[in-house]
Parts: sequence; C-alpha cells; structure tokens
Amino acid sequence: MHDCRRWIAGVIVALVVSLAPELVSAAQSRSAPRGTPPVVVRADVDRLEPDRLVIRGRHFGVESAPTVLLAKTRLDVLSFSDEQIVARLPIDAPPASYLLQVLANGTVASRPFEVTVGDRSRPSPGAPGLPGTRAPS
Repeated sequence: MHDCRRWIAGVIVALVVSLAPELVSAAQSRSAPRGTPPVVVRADVDRLEPDRLVIRGRHFGVESAPTVLLAKTRLDVLSFSDEQIVARLPIDAPPASYLLQVLANGTVASRPFEVTVGDRSRPSPGAPGLPGTRAPS
C-alpha cells in the first residue's frame, strides 16, 4: 500500500511538470505580440497622491518598464503592468492639458492622448506647459 501512494504521487508530479509549459505558453499567448502599439484608454491624476499619474489601457508590456512622455518630458515610472502604469508627475507642472504618450519595449509608441493635470480653473503664473516645453494647442 505504501508503494502505491509513492507511485500515485510520482504520477501526479509528472502530470504537473508536463502541463507546466502549456500553462506558461497559454499565459504568454494572452499578451500582445511584441510590435503591438500600446493603447491609452484613460489617464488621471491620483486624488490621494497628486504627484502620481495613473494610466490605464493595454499592451504596455510586462518585460521592461514602458517609457511615459508628458509633453515630451519623460516621467519616472513607479509601477507598471500590461494594463496600468503609475508615473510620478513633476512637482512644478502647472495646471494644463498635456499630450501623453507611452512607449512599450522602448520603441513602439501609443497614439498621443490628452490628459489634464491640476485644476485649470486656477491658472498658475507663467506660460502653460512643463518647464522647458510647450503645452499642446
């Protein structure tokens, strides 16, 4: 009886090991092909942490951090998944609408997406836009 349990345990381990590659390939097949451009669906400033921009969409990649450009200024990516990015906003970003773009795998770019940062009803002194850049028109 003791040998029977070992045999059953061995069979179960063999089945799990043999199915593992199929489970991994099934998970990989759900992600987009490498050249698929990212798609930004929504981008909002986090209400609890106003120095963070939360970007939602798809095809952001999971192998390496995507590049986030806000008015051509590169933002620090704090966390990311294939469907969400959290990036740090510059402290001195005046309230305005900016063009946002996400680059996955370092080269494949999303279409430009307009995002509003700050309260536009209270304009800040100086020209709108990130320091050293122009705001989109």
